[in-house]
Amino acid sequence: MSHEKVDTALNADVPLVSVVVPSYNHAKHISKAIDSVLGQSFSNFELLISDDHSPDNSWEVISSFTDRRIRTFRQERNLGPVGNLVFLIRQARGKYIALLNSDDAWYPSKLGKQVVILDAQPELGACFTWADLVDGSGREISGPEAIWNDVFRQANRTQGEWLKHFFLKGNCICHPSMLARKEVFETLGYYNPGLRQLPDFDMWIRLVKHFPIHVIQENLVAHLRDGNNTSAVSPENSARNLTELVEIFGSFFESLSDEVFIDGFSEYFRLKDVSMTSSRLEAEKFFLLLDSAFVQPSGKAAALSLFIKRCADPDFERVLRDEYMFSVFDFYRITGQTGFGHFLMAAHSASIPAVTSLEGASTSSQGHVVYFLKRVVRRLRRALQRINA
Repeated sequence: MSHEKVDTALNADVPLVSVVVPSYNHAKHISKAIDSVLGQSFSNFELLISDDHSPDNSWEVISSFTDRRIRTFRQERNLGPVGNLVFLIRQARGKYIALLNSDDAWYPSKLGKQVVILDAQPELGACFTWADLVDGSGREISGPEAIWNDVFRQANRTQGEWLKHFFLKGNCICHPSMLARKEVFETLGYYNPGLRQLPDFDMWIRLVKHFPIHVIQENLVAHLRDGNNTSAVSPENSARNLTELVEIFGSFFESLSDEVFIDGFSEYFRLKDVSMTSSRLEAEKFFLLLDSAFVQPSGKAAALSLFIKRCADPDFERVLRDEYMFSVFDFYRITGQTGFGHFLMAAHSASIPAVTSLEGASTSSQGHVVYFLKRVVRRLRRALQRINA
């Protein structure tokens, strides 16, 4: 249950845009976020804010705003970031839905420029913008984080080219820059609450399978990067990233038209200059997952799962064997040398350096696993940073 606070004199006309702001424990930032929405040059919007049972004084700050376009909700129990966002989208009345994180801010012309684009191009599912990455003082980030300053400054692409970029390089779209048609969520479904690290990445993949998108090549969002974001690099977040990517890669090519798949990936096909039958396309998806996903362990795990599900199909097995020279025995060799089974065996047998204190002394199986996983995390950290933007 949640408690809603709304001005009863709110204009009954349906707003064109619903701006949703999921809030949690950001009392020191939420005022700036709300002010940046109220300060937009475009004004035909409703602003929905849901405080997710914050332990700080966020609710008091939110309640201090009296603009008639604001509708506020206070959750009686913590829904989590994705659950809170989905709650807000379900309340939205507008034709378009815009998201702003409670620690980010928009520049004044952001909404207006995006509405012009979506109104003029009804085939688009969503419009995004470039973003400035800023620190807690609102200054452009510097130091090690500065390598991400250009992550969101992307060119426009076809649907297939977007999928190729996501597959080979990871996420590059700034979540709080989104303006999407509400029908996108009605068609695709909402964000998956089982994904803590990558719900937006999963949504963009599903989005571009069905709708073209547009990116305004102008910095219209100030996106906070202070090391405390959900995407901050840590062993726990890295482990969740790997697990979530297995699921994302496992469904990456599902519900995808042959036309969009060929447009995005044909240059990487193993078979050239032949007609692409259904089984050949399935084979190409298998090899792409096996060899090319930007985080290899997760992509390879998804490839092994795909093969097991498909290999009972005689035509798929025949095409792999006769045209790609890949048999079930090649698959057995791979599963004996890679995948989660291989990692668990390696973890169990990994040697641990001698320790000199009782505090660090652990020769148990659990100690082997922890030691091995720490090594894995260190090796993968650079690759994982691509999806943490």
